Amino acid sequence: MSSFAEIPDQRQPRGLNHSLVNIVTIALCAVMSGADTYPEIQAFGETKKAWLKGFLELRRIPDHETFRRVFAQLDPIHFQSSALDWIRHAIGGRLQGGDIVSIDGKRLRGTSADEVQGIHMVNVWAARQGLCLTATAVEGKHNEISTLPSVLDTLSLLELSGCVVTLDAMGTQRDVAKRLVSLNAQYVLALKGNQGRLFEDVQELFEMALNPSDPDDRLSQLHTVEPPHARQETRTCWMLPAAPFLDHHAWPGLQSVVKVRSQRTIKGQTTSENRYFLSSLPVDAARALHCIRTHWHIENRLHWVLDVAFREDESKTRTDHGPENLAILRRWALNLMRLEGTAGGLAKNRKRVGWDDAYRSRLLALLTPT
Repeated sequence: MSSFAEIPDQRQPRGLNHSLVNIVTIALCAVMSGADTYPEIQAFGETKKAWLKGFLELRRIPDHETFRRVFAQLDPIHFQSSALDWIRHAIGGRLQGGDIVSIDGKRLRGTSADEVQGIHMVNVWAARQGLCLTATAVEGKHNEISTLPSVLDTLSLLELSGCVVTLDAMGTQRDVAKRLVSLNAQYVLALKGNQGRLFEDVQELFEMALNPSDPDDRLSQLHTVEPPHARQETRTCWMLPAAPFLDHHAWPGLQSVVKVRSQRTIKGQTTSENRYFLSSLPVDAARALHCIRTHWHIENRLHWVLDVAFREDESKTRTDHGPENLAILRRWALNLMRLEGTAGGLAKNRKRVGWDDAYRSRLLALLTPT
C-alpha cells in the first residue's frame, strides 16, 4: 500500500499491534463497502478478514476504539497530501488548460453540538475528471475565506495554468483573484452586495448596456431554454468588458463582467433571478455561462452524493482530527469509485463493493501506480 506508506504515525512505537497502513487500508475498503462508523469499519474487517489477509499482514482486526484513536491523531495535512499525490497520478500528472475547477464549502452537520460550530470542508472539484482534488477542514463558514489562499497553494501542485477556477461570493476576494492571476489561471467569481460599490457599479454598467434606446455594441449575449420537465427554465447571459468603466476598482486580472438572468416556471408560477460575476475571461457569453453552470457540479456530483450515498451529514464523529480524516477517506473512496467507472448510483455501488470481492479488488488496485 504505497499510497499510505509515507503517512507519519503519531503513535508511540512501543507495543503497537496494528500498522498504520493496515488501519487506513481496512478503513478505506470498509468505507467503500458501506461502513459509516468505526464499529461498522471493525465489522467489515472481521467479515472480510480472509480477503484482507490476501495482501495485508494481519494477526487480528483492530477494534473500533483503535480506529477511533488513530483517525483522531492522524495528521490530516499528511493524509491529504497522500490523497493529492494519488490524484496527481490519476489525472496524468497535472490539470489541463481549459479545465474548470470549482471551490465550495460544505458543512459537516453532525459535527455541530449545542453552540459549538461544526466543521466545514472546503472542497475542490475538477469537472472534467469528476474528482474531488482536495478537501480542507475549517471551523465555521466564515473561516473559509482565510483558508482559500492555502487551498490555492495546494492546487498549484497540479498546475492551474490555463484552468478556469469558479467560486461563490464568499471567495470573491482580491487576494484570491491576485493569487489566481499569479498561477496563470482564469476565474469566474460570483459577485454580491458584500462587495459594496463594485456590485453597484456592475449593476449600473449592465443597465446602461441593456438600454434599448442605446445598446452597447460590446455586449455578448446567449439565451438558452431547458427542455420542459416538471419545470421550464430559461437563462439569458450577458457579458461585457470591464474596462474602462471599472478600472478604478483595481481588481486583479479583471477582464469582463457577467449578468445571468434565470427564469423558472413551475406549475404556472414564474420566478426570476439576476446574478452577477467577475471574470478574467475575454468576452464570450457562451463560455461564461458554461463555466457558471459547471460550478454547480460540485453541489450535484460531490456534496449531494456525500450526503445521500455516504451519509456524511449523519456522521457524529467530533474528536480531534477524526471528522476531517473521515471526510478525506470518504472523498478518496468516492474518487476511486468514479475513476473505476461502474455504472449506477454510488449508494447502490457501495453495497456492491461490500458484496463483491472482485469489484473491491479492482477499486483498490487503482491506488497502485502503473
